[in-house]
Amino acid sequence: MLNRHHLVEGYYKLIKNIVSHSPLAGMNPNSISLTASIIGVVAAFFFLIGHSAIAGIFLLLSGILDTLDGTVARLGERASKFGAVLDSSLDRYVEMFVFMGITYHFKDSPMFFWSFLAIMGSMMVSYIRARAQSLGVQELVGFMQRFERFVILAAGAIFNAWGVGYFGSEIVLEIAIIFLALGTNYTAYQRLMIVKKVEEEPADPS
Repeated sequence: MLNRHHLVEGYYKLIKNIVSHSPLAGMNPNSISLTASIIGVVAAFFFLIGHSAIAGIFLLLSGILDTLDGTVARLGERASKFGAVLDSSLDRYVEMFVFMGITYHFKDSPMFFWSFLAIMGSMMVSYIRARAQSLGVQELVGFMQRFERFVILAAGAIFNAWGVGYFGSEIVLEIAIIFLALGTNYTAYQRLMIVKKVEEEPADPS
């Protein structure tokens, strides 16, 4: 049975094959990160004005580009600590802009609170990972990592047009946001429990 690791590994293998046989291999990885972020901010704008399907398409494009920069850096032997930190920082900015757009769009709806919970959970998932790794805890998994968040939100936004057309509501996007709100905060809890478990494990006498 395929699991998350196999799916992600297969996806990056495909990306590596595409990049290595295209002009992308010669690009500056930081430029790719910046381009992906700009497209992500465009997605946030379309969320803000209520054009979720268009927002989802831009978000999908931004996410695909965001997976290219690291591959390009490694293939060209241009990976750097600055590039890695820049990429992660831009990812956080894009995620906050996207949820700001969604939250504003739902400002007069109970979905405002679900959107706010989703962005809090997303930020805490990333924060706990960074904080735990700084303390030496490396093996942090969890249900709602960035890949899952990206796929769920992009799919929910793109298929939201179907919900509006058939139900006269944004039910598909709303379900995706509620799922993200619950899933991200549960993942944050999972990661905290992993850190707690690691700390409570007895030290290896050898």
